[in-house]
Amino acid sequence: MPSPTSRLTITGILTGLAATFLLSSPAHAAGPRAPGDFTGHGFDACVAPTQSTMDTWNLRSPFTAIGIYVSGSSRYCGDAYQPNLSKAWVAKNAANGWRFLPIHVGRQAPCFVNNPKSRVQKKRMSSTVSVARSQARSDAAETIVALRKYGFGSGSYSYLDLEWYARTTKCDNVVLEFVDAWTEYLHKFSYKSGVYSSGSAAIAAIDAARIAGRKGFTKPDQIWIAWTNKIADTDGGPYLADEGWADHQRIHQYQNGVDVTYGGKTINIDKDFLDVGRGSVAVKQSLPCNVQMSFSSYPALTVGSKGPEVAALECLLHQRGYLISVDETFGSGTAKAIDKYRASMGWSAAGKTTRPTWTALLSYGANPRVIKQGSVGLAVWRLQRSLIAAGLHPRLTGIFDADTVAAVKAYRKAHDLTQYATVESSVWSLLQHGKIAG
Repeated sequence: MPSPTSRLTITGILTGLAATFLLSSPAHAAGPRAPGDFTGHGFDACVAPTQSTMDTWNLRSPFTAIGIYVSGSSRYCGDAYQPNLSKAWVAKNAANGWRFLPIHVGRQAPCFVNNPKSRVQKKRMSSTVSVARSQARSDAAETIVALRKYGFGSGSYSYLDLEWYARTTKCDNVVLEFVDAWTEYLHKFSYKSGVYSSGSAAIAAIDAARIAGRKGFTKPDQIWIAWTNKIADTDGGPYLADEGWADHQRIHQYQNGVDVTYGGKTINIDKDFLDVGRGSVAVKQSLPCNVQMSFSSYPALTVGSKGPEVAALECLLHQRGYLISVDETFGSGTAKAIDKYRASMGWSAAGKTTRPTWTALLSYGANPRVIKQGSVGLAVWRLQRSLIAAGLHPRLTGIFDADTVAAVKAYRKAHDLTQYATVESSVWSLLQHGKIAG
């Protein structure tokens, strides 16, 4: 076995070679989101799923983020066990809205104990601090190369997977030095540091170091806590103080090793809930015709009606080419415009609004492939308005939140659609044909 000094020299050479490659291959900010700004559901699986499975789960599952094992000599599912994972696979799924949690499984705590029956015997970091820090830099260099290989540019995260270990003061000290060096090296090359571990192991040690103000300790940017309480939130329980990593810096792995099926496609996964980046932040509402479009209800309007809801109705008709001017008075011209619109839908003349009229007009537009919990954008505003018109009660937030999930499920149930919590072409089609909730 090499001496600590020779190990340090070898590791230093490897780190230097990787650094040479990194400096000759500059990162770019654009590219797949790893993971970006998001509050919602994710999962991780040992093997990156097939494209067919990813496409099915994209449309039907609540998950938007996926953990992928990109680097590290201690991965159970290393490159030889990843038939699907490639830069093209990442790009394809990023285009469909997936976010990514790139995972590095390298050296483990000095006191980590391998399962002797496992086909992968994980390497341990040195108990000598200086060597452990050099090993951390080598691991960080390796993961940056992998991140770039798969198309993840500067600002992307790599999550250091530190499996459970029985904590001791000496073991914790080496782990914290390793995390510090790992984080500093990633920052040097404009990447971000995450750490995944059991709540009672490295997570508790890292948070204790934060609370104690450990001198010279560079904290990881995000914490991914494994605490299998089966609750989809980012609570750290007894392992992570509420004020620690509280600024959208948490991921919670809340259930492990479960078989989950969507659309006939089954994967064995760990379930995660994310609150990262800035979280899911609503975009500013658009004001077509410079009038308000969002209301808590969309009332029946007829000739003689007045108010901002009339202006919204007239703007919707104007956008579709049925009305020239927009004001807050429902006159005979508005009634005629409604009937022209109704005729285009195959409906009889009415001269007034109905719930189907509002629903169809409010939902009209270009539809994204899918939106689900955590999604933001103008389509989310449009969805929430049209669901209100259809007789449901999501909050008007511009964020696909829990209230919107409940409304979507109720709408799907009303139309005998499978009880997924996603909005894709089948839901948009019903809304745009004026189908109400009942």
